[in-house]
Amino acid sequence: MRITSEQPADNGVLPVLDTLVDLGPHGPNDNGPRPRLAVTITAAPAMDRTERQHLLREALVHMAHAFGYVDAETDVL
Repeated sequence: MRITSEQPADNGVLPVLDTLVDLGPHGPNDNGPRPRLAVTITAAPAMDRTERQHLLREALVHMAHAFGYVDAETDVL
């Protein structure tokens, strides 16, 4: 899973994600602004909807923690 700002601003710099996606529910970022976040998910290709949603929420929280959003929790998603 990857969240990125792909289109550079007029100055050639990628905008930070906070200007494109509301990351506020994950708390403050202790690593500063970032133009991208990413996480790899390894799972069976076929799973039911509930299992898939749970896995994606866990992956999003793991990704948020890895990139400095220390307050990220699955219950706010």
